[in-house]
Amino acid sequence: MYQESEIVDLLMALFLTPIMFVAFRRIAIPGKRWFVFGYLAMMTGFVLTIAEGFYLPDILNFLEHVAYALGGIGFAGGAWSMLVDAREGST
Repeated sequence: MYQESEIVDLLMALFLTPIMFVAFRRIAIPGKRWFVFGYLAMMTGFVLTIAEGFYLPDILNFLEHVAYALGGIGFAGGAWSMLVDAREGST
């Protein structure tokens, strides 16, 4: 069964997503696609955590954790791209 905090997380992310994407279009940072990938993976995890309360709890729980792991990989890739770009720019 889902918890109220999970629904609040999902709603907050859903309402903030359009604002983030409008603002994110104007930002030029290295690894931008990595961050978008990480964010979308996290959003997928939020949806899966609610869905597991209603349908296929074991499979959706596994997929939720895979989505969170992919989100972490996406954010790490974005951070790595920024680090590499900063080092190349400073030499």
